[in-house]
Amino acid sequence: MRDRELKCEFPEGCKLDLWAKVIKAKYIERQTKILDTQFCVPDEQVGGKISAVEDIKVKVIQAFEDLHFNRVKIFIDYEVILFVIVEGEFQIITVTDRYEQVIELDEFDPPLTPEEFRQEIEQSEIILRNWSFDFEIKGFCEDPDNPCDLVTPIPGTCIGLRVFVDLTVKLGMFHDVFVFGEIEPDIDVVK
Repeated sequence: MRDRELKCEFPEGCKLDLWAKVIKAKYIERQTKILDTQFCVPDEQVGGKISAVEDIKVKVIQAFEDLHFNRVKIFIDYEVILFVIVEGEFQIITVTDRYEQVIELDEFDPPLTPEEFRQEIEQSEIILRNWSFDFEIKGFCEDPDNPCDLVTPIPGTCIGLRVFVDLTVKLGMFHDVFVFGEIEPDIDVVK
C-alpha cells in the first residue's frame, strides 16, 4: 500500500494471517534404484511354474525421514505386487522391503550449512513419482545352474526384479505471513 491509510471498519479486517510452508532446499534424484533382487517363487506357493509377469504395482506403506546430525536419512517401506501367469491363470506375488538413503546437506539445492539446517529446517516432505520396473524370469530354481543361487534348490521359478522411482525430498519450515489490504468496492469479486 502506498502512504494512504486502510479504510477498514475494524483494524483486524484489513489483515489476512496465512500459515505458509517455505521450502528452503530440495533434493531430486531421477530413477533412484530402490530394489535390485532375485528370488525364488516356490511352485507350491503359486501352483506351478511362472510363465510371464503381466503387471507390477507398488504400494507405499510409509515414507519418513530422520532429520538429525546434519543429514537427512529417508526410509521408504513399500510392497511390490507382481501379477504373474501360472498355467494360464493369474497369481499374485508380493515383495515387501525397505529402502534407506542418507542425503548429506551439500547434496541439497541450494546446499545447506549445519547452522541453516539446525535453525531453518523444521520438517521435510518425501515425494515419490514415476515408478518403473525391470524384471526377468531367470529360470527354474531346481536347475543345475541354480539361477537364484539357493543353498538347497527347490522346485520354483527364479525372478530378477529391479524397481526405480523419481525421488524428491523438500526441506522447509512454516512461517506466519501477514497480508494487509482491503477489497476495492468498484472491483467485482469472482466467485
